[in-house]
Amino acid sequence: MVKKTRKHTVGVTKKQVAMSARDQEARKRVIIGVVIAAIIIVGVIVAGVIFTLVIQPSSPVATVNGERITTEDYQKLVQYQRRNLKNYITNLTSEKNVYDPEDENNASIVGFYDQMLAQAEQQLTDVGQATLEQMIDDQLIRQGAATEGITVTEDQIDEKIESLFGYQRNPPTPAPTATPDSESNEDAPTPNPTATLMAKEDFDLAYQRYMDELDQTVGFSEADYRDLIRGSLYEEALSEIVKSRVPSTGEQVWARHILVADEETAQTVVERLNAGEEFAALAEEFSTDTSNSANGGDLGWFGRGMMVTEFENAAFSLAVGETSGPVQTDFGYHIIRVEGHEMERELDPQTLSQMQNAAFDEWLTTARQNADIQRSWTPDKIPAEPTPVYSY
Repeated sequence: MVKKTRKHTVGVTKKQVAMSARDQEARKRVIIGVVIAAIIIVGVIVAGVIFTLVIQPSSPVATVNGERITTEDYQKLVQYQRRNLKNYITNLTSEKNVYDPEDENNASIVGFYDQMLAQAEQQLTDVGQATLEQMIDDQLIRQGAATEGITVTEDQIDEKIESLFGYQRNPPTPAPTATPDSESNEDAPTPNPTATLMAKEDFDLAYQRYMDELDQTVGFSEADYRDLIRGSLYEEALSEIVKSRVPSTGEQVWARHILVADEETAQTVVERLNAGEEFAALAEEFSTDTSNSANGGDLGWFGRGMMVTEFENAAFSLAVGETSGPVQTDFGYHIIRVEGHEMERELDPQTLSQMQNAAFDEWLTTARQNADIQRSWTPDKIPAEPTPVYSY
């Protein structure tokens, strides 16, 4: 009889079961930890993307009476202004290089270009801060235009853009050409050459190329460009309204003066005037103001605000025909004679233009002072210059 061999079953101890359970729990915790870490990393990445692409661009660099200037709009305009300044510097440099700097005859013009280039380079350095202030002014002007009931249409924007590119949608009718007179021996006048007008197709092509170039180089879209033109039209219209309110007449004085460097010389001039010498002759002899010394020191007619305060106060306080004693200003010592004084004299075109420009500057200054302007701009919001794309 064959004896059966008993199979021995190897049992799992409680200790082994416990260890297996702990291992499984540890693995589960590791997996959960990895998943949580992955979720956190993805969350951080998504949050960064949202901040970079959504929150940061829409955050304001400033608010003007509650109107936001977004970082995105600010950065695009900085890039656009930077591009324009660089092109301007390139053009100035090309023009300057035409002149030989070793030629003494070119010294003044080369110096002029150097000065212009230095100013442009400084503007390029300051473009971030300057653009912010420009955008604040633009908001104030748009708000002022709205108060005045000014509107800008899309057609006005189209016309402005067309004029900037040299296209005229309604060109002037050319004057009729003179024909020879058969009964006269005189030659007929030669008509002036007619300027070649830009065709609509050429304008469309040039405009589209410009839009493509702006989009590719600085991310400035056609909508951005049109809004920039819209702002300039608001400024033009508001400026015209403000300027139209400047009176075309005003109190004016007609005066002459003799300008000298020191009080002692001024007293000498006064003594010689009192002795009966002619004002014009003494102006030619003594005055350091070479713009009018040969003309008897004649300054012509001027209104208030056109001269430095000390000079103005003296001139407007003198009676017609009266001469002042020495009047000190930052320029030196003046002896002033008033030849005329009118309360409502018509302003000459140059003076009126200066007063109108000053009126708009004053309007903008007052608007800034009265506005609620909150700046949240920091230098890190100035966009980095785009990396050039090279094609091989």
